[in-house]
Amino acid sequence: MSGKRNSNPFLLACAFLALCVAGTPIPARAEKLWLSTGALPPITSSPGHPGFINELARAAFGRIGVEVGVITVPTGRSLINVNDGIDDGDIFRVAGAEAAFPNLIRIPEKTLDTDFVAYTKRSDIRIRTWADLQPFSVAFAAGWRPYELNVKGVKELTKTTSINELPALLEKGRVDVILMDRWQGQWVIRQSGYRFHLLEPPLVRYEMFMYLNKKHAALVPKVAKALADMKADGSYQQLYDLYLKPLAIR
Repeated sequence: MSGKRNSNPFLLACAFLALCVAGTPIPARAEKLWLSTGALPPITSSPGHPGFINELARAAFGRIGVEVGVITVPTGRSLINVNDGIDDGDIFRVAGAEAAFPNLIRIPEKTLDTDFVAYTKRSDIRIRTWADLQPFSVAFAAGWRPYELNVKGVKELTKTTSINELPALLEKGRVDVILMDRWQGQWVIRQSGYRFHLLEPPLVRYEMFMYLNKKHAALVPKVAKALADMKADGSYQQLYDLYLKPLAIR
């Protein structure tokens, strides 16, 4: 016998695999969460514009080691998908959605204060309360909870599938007033090239939140802390200044 050791590559590979199985386990690849929203730019991304809430979600979840992807669906569909477990979360909603969708858990740290406002072409219209809308024809995008709950008894009501349809309705005189939130409204109107009056003060201001399906309940306090930490260390303000602050100048 020569005393030479067996160096068969196949046998060496099998031995290595056996050691891996019997010894230290190979960590599983982290699951990616899919977060949905019905929001549009500048809240979400568009070509050449990453979007405030997209980047905030990625940064906050990234701090706890969770990868996320953001998808845009119709506003009324997003909560249904999350409640049914089709998507993992909704990232831009007012508080209270959990009352109608019991499989949702709200992340208690708010993501943004959002003003819900009215726009018009007419210089004689003044809107300060929900009741002030009643003499006019009004349009808003279906599924927007603040408007679904509060717009009552108006002269004529039009609901669109997207806020992108609203400026043309107002420009063509088909409605007197359109309702949007300040951020998306400013973006959509600037993209349309139309010039409308933004009526102040806002009809209502809401705190906006992220929601997760209850199967991810363990992540809720971790994401809340990550958001709070971002506000404390200035990284939240950096995202706000980059994506939203330019639209706050009227």
